Amino acid sequence: MDTTTNSRLGRSFSYLRPVNSLDLVPGATLVLLVFWGFADALATIAIQICLLCVIVRPGLLRSPVLWFALAIVNTIVLIDNWVSADNHKYLTVYWIYAVAIAVNLRDPDLGEKVLRWHARFFLIFVFCFAAIQKSFSPTYMSGEMFETRLLLDQRFKAFGHLLGLDKNIAEKSLELAELLKNPLGQFDGDAVRLPATAHSRLLALAVTWYDLIVQYLIGFLFIPARRLTDRLGHCVLVFFILTTYLPAPVFGFGWLLTTYGIALSWGRLPNIGITYLFCFVAIFAYQLPWRDWVLQW
Repeated sequence: MDTTTNSRLGRSFSYLRPVNSLDLVPGATLVLLVFWGFADALATIAIQICLLCVIVRPGLLRSPVLWFALAIVNTIVLIDNWVSADNHKYLTVYWIYAVAIAVNLRDPDLGEKVLRWHARFFLIFVFCFAAIQKSFSPTYMSGEMFETRLLLDQRFKAFGHLLGLDKNIAEKSLELAELLKNPLGQFDGDAVRLPATAHSRLLALAVTWYDLIVQYLIGFLFIPARRLTDRLGHCVLVFFILTTYLPAPVFGFGWLLTTYGIALSWGRLPNIGITYLFCFVAIFAYQLPWRDWVLQW
């Protein structure tokens, strides 16, 4: 992107510059809880009450009482559902505490530093730990995990079809999986061979190595905490968000990662911070029924 384009982008969104990250990040976090928080009744009621309070009095978005109340309620629900809770729900609860601490500080600059520190920590920890763990997983490194998802996971059916995988193969795989669940069915070794193809194998390996390399890059690029490596890290993170959450509908985690990016870049790397706002829009757009449209081709 040339200098002229950058300056135009900066002028177009100059009205956002005065917005403080202590307003933007708590707002994004509250949206995360409203749309992708716990479905438990206690959490739902608490979040809805907090949302109503913020609508009536926007200044409450910086209220420590509001955020510590949300943190405590979500902690209770997480403990009650610790077995079935998704991994990113644990990260979400931790992040609520980080927001609560940040808005509780009298010095706004120190509050922003708290958000930046925790955002960097999470990005490094989440991506490095995930990439290292995957590197030692035989089923992941062989491409078996993604190939199984392409063949059996309905959420990936449209994505596979978009990349040239015959949707009839996925349908046949699902039929075999259902037959295997049938107690009257008889299969050698209680297993079936899925109708995988060379294309599904190649596609799975490509997705596997893309996922692994990008996660290592994001984790390691944010470690030095230097302007250049941060810029590169943000570019890779934006690329990851825009490409990963199109086929994988884990929108809550995508929103959380985008919030980390905002917290770490807003005010320090303005144009990159604004780019994350487009990621928010993309996550909403990805929820359109595009999978149904693709499968009609």
